[in-house]
Amino acid sequence: MKFELKTTYLTFFTIFSFVFLLSAQDYQVDGQEITSYRPFEVATDYANFSKCIMPGAGAQNACFTDNLQELFNENLKMPKDSISQNFNGKVYFNFFTDDKGELESTEIFSRPETKFIEEKIDLVLKKLPTLKVVQLKDTAVSTGYVLYAKFNPGKSVRLKVVDIKVSKENLKKEEKKEAGEGDFSFQIVDDVPVFPGCEEVAKSSRRSCFQKKIGKHIVKNFRYPEEAQELGIEGRVNIMFVIDKDGSVKNIKTRGPHPLFELEGRRIFAKLPQMTPGKVKGKPVRVPFSIPMTFRLN
Repeated sequence: MKFELKTTYLTFFTIFSFVFLLSAQDYQVDGQEITSYRPFEVATDYANFSKCIMPGAGAQNACFTDNLQELFNENLKMPKDSISQNFNGKVYFNFFTDDKGELESTEIFSRPETKFIEEKIDLVLKKLPTLKVVQLKDTAVSTGYVLYAKFNPGKSVRLKVVDIKVSKENLKKEEKKEAGEGDFSFQIVDDVPVFPGCEEVAKSSRRSCFQKKIGKHIVKNFRYPEEAQELGIEGRVNIMFVIDKDGSVKNIKTRGPHPLFELEGRRIFAKLPQMTPGKVKGKPVRVPFSIPMTFRLN
């Protein structure tokens, strides 16, 4: 495995660049789940089927998956000869609903061997009924869903929700205002956030210590997603987060070419420890970061 660290600066964000080069067999784990991420535990304000609005978060979550799976099983039939050496029946796709709960767009993580089924998935999603949106401070939200589907001829479609992204438009304006007033980039704070283990390091060396600790944390916790290895996919994902005024890591967001990489990045940074917050003129401040990680197979 090759690990490289580069640091550049851009506006409020400090950007650390990490590159991992590893062989597919290095991180094979028998029976490994698609992802250990639990989207329903993180996103609770997503748009749901009207019939699924009921007491109990667990019941609502199960109802959402069951109804979506039922929609696919009623409207998509797999050709008997569709499963071959080139197509193992696994597909990842997104769909997005607007602030009214109506389907806004779809995206399928395409591979040459999945072309024949992509149009079928898109047609099923267009049959999606208007979902019930959640009102937050009298403002509707929009939702993005990432799903894994397993198709087998003659059998029911198996779906798993692997990620949910809730967009709160009314709150974003407030966040931007806060960013302009209270966010300070890593290179201009008087005292940088202190990663555990850097407390005894000279103040002048704490930036370097922080960068090294972040790098070691990534190397220690990094796993190339097994499913991504099987699909032979590579890519770069950007992870954005904030070390808040209390030293906690918050607002972990990701953007990348495939949900498997986004989820892996989020999993790694969710494991970051409590920090000593950055300070300006002796007062704790929020310090935002953006870290691009490149996943490559030898």
